Amino acid sequence: MIQNIIVQCCALVLMIIICIFVFGRQRIPTTRARIFKRLVIVTALCIVTDIVSIIAIVFTPGPLAYIACKAYLMMIMITAMLMFEYVCYDIAELRRSRKFRVLLCVFTGVCIAVMLLLPLEYYNKDGEIYSYGPAVDLTFVVSPLFILTTFVMTFVLKKRMSPQRRVALRVWMLMQAGGAAIQAVDRSLLLISYGMALGITIVYAKLEIPDENIDRSTGVYRIQMLRDYLTRLFENGESCSCIVVTKGRSHGADSVTEETVILEEARFLTGVCSHKVFRGISGDFITVYPDEETAKRAFAVIKERFSRSWTGDVRLSPAYMLIPTTSVYSSAEDVFAAYQYELNNMDTSAGAETVLERTALDMLNEYKSLKGRIKAALAEDRVETFLQPIYSVAEKRFVSAEALVRIKEEDGSYMLPGRFIPAAERSGLIEQLGERVFEQVCGIIGTKVLEPLGIEYVEVNLSVVQCENRQLAERYSRMIGEHCIDPRSINLEITESSAIKQRAVLLENMRKLREFGCSFSLDDFGTGESNLDYIVNMPVDIVKFDRTMTNAFFNNERARVMLESVIMIIKRLGLKIVAEGVEEQFQFDALSALGVDYIQGFYFSKPLPVSSFVEFVSQHNK
Repeated sequence: MIQNIIVQCCALVLMIIICIFVFGRQRIPTTRARIFKRLVIVTALCIVTDIVSIIAIVFTPGPLAYIACKAYLMMIMITAMLMFEYVCYDIAELRRSRKFRVLLCVFTGVCIAVMLLLPLEYYNKDGEIYSYGPAVDLTFVVSPLFILTTFVMTFVLKKRMSPQRRVALRVWMLMQAGGAAIQAVDRSLLLISYGMALGITIVYAKLEIPDENIDRSTGVYRIQMLRDYLTRLFENGESCSCIVVTKGRSHGADSVTEETVILEEARFLTGVCSHKVFRGISGDFITVYPDEETAKRAFAVIKERFSRSWTGDVRLSPAYMLIPTTSVYSSAEDVFAAYQYELNNMDTSAGAETVLERTALDMLNEYKSLKGRIKAALAEDRVETFLQPIYSVAEKRFVSAEALVRIKEEDGSYMLPGRFIPAAERSGLIEQLGERVFEQVCGIIGTKVLEPLGIEYVEVNLSVVQCENRQLAERYSRMIGEHCIDPRSINLEITESSAIKQRAVLLENMRKLREFGCSFSLDDFGTGESNLDYIVNMPVDIVKFDRTMTNAFFNNERARVMLESVIMIIKRLGLKIVAEGVEEQFQFDALSALGVDYIQGFYFSKPLPVSSFVEFVSQHNK
């Protein structure tokens, strides 16, 4: 008896330690954590009832011992059922199925009810203490059935579990089964409870340690915990509100490290929202609140605090993303998808506020659709090049053209560039589109169909991604050579953009291609952030006025004065000027009189398929 009590007490001590760790720390109430907490409580009670049943058999044989033994058997069944439920949580279909959970509880309840009705005996002689009878037999059928099913699931569903999780669950089941098998062979060795305690200890050590979900540098939760938390809310039909504080640039004393300020920021946010703070994808902080009203009050506090300095007089300038309610989404995955999408597109200027609503998810789905359609068009050779004629004011004829990409849909219609170009840029497919257009332009020029028309060169756009590709000059030079065309028949358009981070790479590509014989245009002049810098320092031959600037010249007096001055500067630098977006006769006349060299726009023609372009220019250049 004493030996068995010692073993059970050791198991109970293990469970007490686990309980201290599980319940003594602040944790996000995820469904898995809640199931594990129930499992820990029931396992501890199982061990307690085991000890009580032994003591009752020895000291108070009779009804009290009978009740204690039945309570112990009931706790064994419930523990086995919770083990099964814990593993089933990894199966999304079962996790979301209320019917499955009800059936599981009903099955366990029926088994317990039958066990309580069945007779039970106990044995206490020569130091051997155990219970036996139909009630015990049923328990030793139902509980191993749960354990065996759980063990098999770790193999059948292994693709849905991480290797670490599979191993821990299998060891847990083996500990349970081992203790039960030993006790079944030798009733005097009461090891079921000890096997339970060891199994729970292994699962906690491998899978449920809260520190694994903590960001070590800040002490807040990792982003995965937010996903689990939101999943639980959606499963329960609940919602929450979130505030995302982006990683603001710090300004202050050099002696204060960034880590110090981030830690102070994390502590403040933790105090504001009662520990529900998560470290986001880009180093941002995500705070979670039960409702929109609470979030609004917290947001006011957060903005006020960030308006003041931190340690070492450091000032942060974050932007904010507000999620008023997650109820507009259908799942945690939808929330995360919208969050990631908006994070890449939101205004990140200091103090900017972006509200994340359902439209962000709709835009993401639209982006995914467009991305798939662009890929399909590239694979199925449905990317086409249209040409828009460019008129020379001095020569009074069309002397060049701009190549513009078009995507032909499966039904024969054309997708508008305003829809697919942004998606192509965001996905990186713009580089493939640009290269496809360039190759098609080389092929068009190589057929010699443009030369008799008096078309001296074709302008081809370069995206930011292409400009920063170190292999651009080599690849484009090779394609020009493969089509045996004059490099001077190619003019490459670059756009002034703050998005260009590797300016040295751009300049090197321009240098190599200019040496090869190509020329360059500065496209969309007037819409970027470094206009004059590009004109002065970039080796371009032509400056193209964007349609916005062309229209502003006729609608805004200040824009008119500015454009007249800029034209004078550009002409003095020896560069040519193209005015885009010209649609009316009066625009053509005014810009021509102002000294613009080339006119491009719907006044003459929209972008045309190559055959239509050839027909149009051949008629007008006669």
